[in-house]
Amino acid sequence: MPLRTLHSGWAWLCLAAPGLLLIPSAEAADTNTPGPKPSQVISVGPPPLAPTLFDPDPNPLQFPPIPWATTNWSRRVFIDSNAPPAAPPQFNPDPGASLAPPPSPPAPLLFPGEFIPKQPFVSPMIQPEHALPRSPLRRGELVPPVEALPQFPTEGTEPLPDELKLPREKTRRNLRIDQTWHPREYSLSSETYPTNTQPRPDRWRIGFTPWKRYTSGVTEQPYASPSPLLWHPYRQSVLKGDAPVLGQDIFLNLTASSQTELEFRRLPTPSGVSAAKPGAAEFFGDSEQMALQQNFAVSAELFKGEAAFKPVEWALKLEPVFNLNYLNARETGVVSPDPRGSIGGHGDSDNPNDDEIQPAPGSDRGTQHTTRTKGYVALQQVFGELHLSDLSDNYDFIAARVGNQPFNSDFRGFLFNDINLGARLFGNADNNRWQYNAALFDMREKDTYSDLNTFHSRNQQVFIANAYRQDFLWRGYTAQWSLHANLDHGGAHYDRTGTIVRPAPIGTVDEHEVRAYYLGWAGDGHIGWLNLSHAFYQALGRDTFNGLAGRPVDINAQMAALELSVDRDWVRYKASLFYASGDSETENVTGQGFDTILDNPNFTGGPFSYWTRQGFNLAGTLVNLKQRGSLVPNLRTSKTQGQANFVNPGVFIGGLGTELDVLPKLRAFLNANYVRMIHTEAIQTALLTDQVNEEIGWDLSLGVQYRPLLTDNIILSAGFGVLIPGRGFKDIYRANTDPVPGFDRADRPGQPDGFLYSGLFALTFVY
Repeated sequence: MPLRTLHSGWAWLCLAAPGLLLIPSAEAADTNTPGPKPSQVISVGPPPLAPTLFDPDPNPLQFPPIPWATTNWSRRVFIDSNAPPAAPPQFNPDPGASLAPPPSPPAPLLFPGEFIPKQPFVSPMIQPEHALPRSPLRRGELVPPVEALPQFPTEGTEPLPDELKLPREKTRRNLRIDQTWHPREYSLSSETYPTNTQPRPDRWRIGFTPWKRYTSGVTEQPYASPSPLLWHPYRQSVLKGDAPVLGQDIFLNLTASSQTELEFRRLPTPSGVSAAKPGAAEFFGDSEQMALQQNFAVSAELFKGEAAFKPVEWALKLEPVFNLNYLNARETGVVSPDPRGSIGGHGDSDNPNDDEIQPAPGSDRGTQHTTRTKGYVALQQVFGELHLSDLSDNYDFIAARVGNQPFNSDFRGFLFNDINLGARLFGNADNNRWQYNAALFDMREKDTYSDLNTFHSRNQQVFIANAYRQDFLWRGYTAQWSLHANLDHGGAHYDRTGTIVRPAPIGTVDEHEVRAYYLGWAGDGHIGWLNLSHAFYQALGRDTFNGLAGRPVDINAQMAALELSVDRDWVRYKASLFYASGDSETENVTGQGFDTILDNPNFTGGPFSYWTRQGFNLAGTLVNLKQRGSLVPNLRTSKTQGQANFVNPGVFIGGLGTELDVLPKLRAFLNANYVRMIHTEAIQTALLTDQVNEEIGWDLSLGVQYRPLLTDNIILSAGFGVLIPGRGFKDIYRANTDPVPGFDRADRPGQPDGFLYSGLFALTFVY
């Protein structure tokens, strides 16, 4: 409901209440009013002294005489009686002309009308009175008067009128106008508006002009709503940061998301001391599992800023997450180390103190001993960001962020990719050709079932410093150099299932500290038609006591990754290599197996790859051969709660893949990888065997991603990955083939699987 008041003449703009502009008329800005303008001030101090009392220029310059300003000039004539100049015969400027041959006579004409060459030019004879020498000669010159006084202009030297003579009091001078725009606050009452003004919408709420594409006269609107709405998910909305919620530059961005992951998988599962199915005595039991992860998140970000090209001045973000997870396994000891389940009780024997415990009358599958349902609420992100300074006119800046925040230390998440508590200094330079980060994280413990943050300290500090350079050596290629420091002070810790995770219960169990330092070089981009992504890390440091080695070890390990790809229309063909060094001598003083800090890589198939997504228990021990969501077989209890272990087998992965943009809404991923361990001595020491081959097997995966709205508001992902076990994998997960007297093994439930699979369905909604 705009308030309208008549006005005329020119107008100047000023800010009204939020959402309004005030337009004063010419009458309100009359220069004849006795008061000063907003950009003027009237002096109230003593006036300046007259020039007769104060001369600011004690050394005035003297005006030189001006001859041209005088009059009475005269002309004087002189007769030259000097010797005349020599005649041309005595001085010839072209002495070679006399050597030229005389002109030939013209040839007789053979035909009528034949061309006759033009005769050479002959200068006319000089008249006798002009011939040299000539004497006497007459010349004249202007002679100035003997006494010529300079004349000065008289303009501007008239006597001053009385109103302009010094001293003058209450002089008016213009002030410097501040270029910083400060909005004026007005209430909604019409009495507070200045005279001859009327309210107008601010720039955020000015509607879009209708647009005519065709000559039929029909108008079209590129935006369905000419002004911002309150909550609409696709049109301009105040809650999505399209218009300010306070003043002219404070915005609120609300995001609500739901992420559902349903997974069907087959993993090597130890049957433990008490199998879920009666009569099953094999070392490995039924391996099918079904898992469901549901995350609900609400993110609120309040920030102050002007436009997209200028960094925000400050920002506050809050994101709580509610997690609901469900797991259904076919063997006991998976959901809890207690074979009776997380609540207790096994069959008819609920009291372990009974003198006589009878075998369970039936299977425990589908009961509390093999299923688990948990819920957890976490404050996953909460941080404040402050813009410290601009470094150039192109908005090169430096800023700070403190709190629970996401951070990925390289392009593919090979070493550190997590949301955790930290302080970060970041910015850019040289017209955004350089980007840099310096971050220090005080790691929090993770929830066992959801991997979300808790408020408890992990007793681990991680320092990361990196720098990015765009167009390094080649246009389109970005290089990164980094330094990571992992200071894990360890201690003893049990997860929510009651299982010890620090120190790792393998080898000699003793509390220890890990101090690991990583020097890295990574790159991403393209060199001409070739897409390139690579990384290399050198790990150094010390583990004060390694359980497998049984002694302190010095860290010296390496990791390298390379992906090359070529784009052909809607298809990208790619080849990848991944290498993590392994330890060939378990009990020496050097740990040569590479391990990460907290990785979450997007490589060799990403979440659709069976090897990347799944984690494998090491043959019934309390450590894993490989962690879930990782590439490195590191023999540690947990990626989030365990400690890095640099005595491990290492891995080599070579693969081929392709990405296809089948439709604008549909994208497909195909990958085939060959996985092989580097050294198996660490596994042989852990399992007390000498028969472990290096071959893991073939990892094959297919994934699709569908976006029905062509935006990221709704994303449907589905994938299927398989692992065809190799000889080394079968050596680790070998079944017990010797018959056990008294047990029925007709169906051989402990037979090792020759076909391991992982089916994934994920649905994401984002507002």
